[in-house]
Amino acid sequence: MTLPLSLLNCFWLMIPVLLWNLVLGPRITDPRITSDKHSPAWLREAENVSRIIVFAFPLLLPLQWDDALSKAGLVIYLVGTLSYFASWLPLLLASDSAWSNHSAGLLAPRLTPFLAFLGIALTGHSWLYGVLAAVFIVLHTWHGLQNL
Repeated sequence: MTLPLSLLNCFWLMIPVLLWNLVLGPRITDPRITSDKHSPAWLREAENVSRIIVFAFPLLLPLQWDDALSKAGLVIYLVGTLSYFASWLPLLLASDSAWSNHSAGLLAPRLTPFLAFLGIALTGHSWLYGVLAAVFIVLHTWHGLQNL
């Protein structure tokens, strides 16, 4: 399996998520989401290493849309990205709501990115990326569970 570096790669699909996190991330101040004090150092470090891998690996995946698998991947990516964005809205706009104070609402932004990552894996025809993304989501969610 060769992974040639190309300008038309799946990293372009990461840009909306990165921008969303950069622009709106600082507005989330709830310590149940932002605190690291209940998580062991090894978990935080493993999460960060897996995050770097999951966000950088798409540079090596060609962005494709010429077959059924890639087209399905793009649809899953779109649904996943919109779900991820939607999972933030209650936390940003209604932080006192029942959803924003329930474990499902607090963990939704940690779980929903997997759909977008799965879409990228399918679009880039990389089962390895799907596995790495799953590992990241498990670590990311485990980190989040430490603060509930």
